[in-house]
Amino acid sequence: VVGSALGASRGAHPTVRLDSFLKSTDPCYQHAEAPTQGDRFIRKMATYGQIRPSVSFVSEARAVRPMKEHAALDMSTLPNPVMDPRGDPREGTFEIPAPPPEVDDSFIKMYQNHSLMLPSERYKEHLKMKAGEQKWREERDAVFRYRKRMQVLERKHAEGILGIDGPTHPDSILYKERHEHFASEAQRKAVNAENRFTLLQDKTYSDDAVAMRDFGSDPGLGRSKDICIQRKCIDPEKHPFRFLDTHSRLFPQYSPTWDPERAAALRSHEVRDRCHNIINGADNTLQYEVAKPWEEVQQQAVARRIAEAAKTATRSQNSHEI
Repeated sequence: VVGSALGASRGAHPTVRLDSFLKSTDPCYQHAEAPTQGDRFIRKMATYGQIRPSVSFVSEARAVRPMKEHAALDMSTLPNPVMDPRGDPREGTFEIPAPPPEVDDSFIKMYQNHSLMLPSERYKEHLKMKAGEQKWREERDAVFRYRKRMQVLERKHAEGILGIDGPTHPDSILYKERHEHFASEAQRKAVNAENRFTLLQDKTYSDDAVAMRDFGSDPGLGRSKDICIQRKCIDPEKHPFRFLDTHSRLFPQYSPTWDPERAAALRSHEVRDRCHNIINGADNTLQYEVAKPWEEVQQQAVARRIAEAAKTATRSQNSHEI
């Protein structure tokens, strides 16, 4: 059988030969479908090895993966929910006493005392050194044991102590640092979720007219307000020039004013504050004089004529008196 299987594919690519050989000899690579009879094609699932391709075909629905209350869409670094506080009276009862802040080693200085002393004084000093050394060993052992117990608590019981203490307990002393870390992570995720919600809202927002909200009812909007396209301004207060007729446009009731200070500033920007011509070096200073209104000029002319007439009358009167 092996010789016939390999001989039938002689001259083909080695991969093709191996595939045909396995499908003709190995039952794990042969499907359990009966050969198709007739000229009609019937679609069937090829179950190689007489099993389904994956476990997901039999463990969950084909339509959609079931979503339950305890399921989550993202991974979490929080401890097991069993470690959460549940009002157990034993909560907070376990504690590790902190070691002394400093280990007293003042008894070492007594070893350096080589002065003459009475036997009674030397014996008292000996008792003090003995008590000091014993206290020093106890404090040092307390420091080492505290460090070791905290390492065991952090490395082997990082998720907490069931029913007693854990990182999710707000008043925890042993897991204070981990609780603060989880709180900061929760705050960061809340900020990211809020920003993500705002971004998704901006991306998925659609106009009422496009989404056909309240279709067929009077929205109470102005003209062309329900169409999300740009339109011209037809408000008389915001754009009064669209409402001017021919006479108002040709004969305006106001005359625009010219500001000499603004003109001087604009020209100084154009010439870069130069007071000479860059080609011939001549002086290019300008005098910004504003023409007076025609009514004011007429009034000044009338006043000047009245003053001249008064002077002429005064001269004639003085000449008659002489």
